[in-house]
Amino acid sequence: MVNSYYYDGNQYIPRSASDGNNGFIMASAASSAIMGTIMPLCGKPFERQLAKEHSQNQLYRDAFLKAPQVSGLDKKGVKIVPMELSGTINDYSIGKNASYSPKEKLVRINTNKISIAGFHELGHAWNDIKGKAGKFLSKLRWPGRIAAGWMGTIALFSTPKPKEAPRSKFDWVKDNCGKIAFACMLPTVFEEGLASYQGVKIARKTGLAEPLIKNMKKLYKKALLTYIGHAAATGLAVGAANMIMQKFTRPKKVENDFFNLFS
Repeated sequence: MVNSYYYDGNQYIPRSASDGNNGFIMASAASSAIMGTIMPLCGKPFERQLAKEHSQNQLYRDAFLKAPQVSGLDKKGVKIVPMELSGTINDYSIGKNASYSPKEKLVRINTNKISIAGFHELGHAWNDIKGKAGKFLSKLRWPGRIAAGWMGTIALFSTPKPKEAPRSKFDWVKDNCGKIAFACMLPTVFEEGLASYQGVKIARKTGLAEPLIKNMKKLYKKALLTYIGHAAATGLAVGAANMIMQKFTRPKKVENDFFNLFS
């Protein structure tokens, strides 16, 4: 017979270990399903347009290659690394990705395919070196992601207390871990948006034609959607995992009806 206990005049029955295991499996599956659905959905528009931009790369390449000098970032040590010359096969060399490394002050990109994306990476460099708000947001990116990961771990903890029990600070964090995880991802979203804004400003300084600037903005908005989707998916995945774990591990309240009085 399962031992019960009383709290605030109500009777509760602790959940079994099998309930906790089932909850963990379902919570993990739900989180994976949410991340696996929302992130590709938000990322595909950007990926499709970036692939289309390969055909008109020459319209952006010359402006991009002179952008460090025009913006003054070259004087701060920022350099462009043409990954098509690297001799390796990866997302950078085939033109599926680009990045800026703050430590090395290098922009890695295939300049023969996606120079349009390079201005955004120079925007990251500007945030890191010259922008006060951008630098602050940059420093919050990794701590925010780590904190969001911790929220995911907390969501998978069991919930041994009844709803009516006094709430501790940890209980408050667990109850709101989905919202907190979403908030922790916001510095990344804001810094990405600011990088695109600075990237467009740099592109204008190079004399890039306005129709090309307009097309660049369209691409960058789709890129920002991927980060918004990542933040939203993270919050929803953590929140869903927490709800499922609470459902499976929170003690059951025994209704004291007529028949229970004589059991």
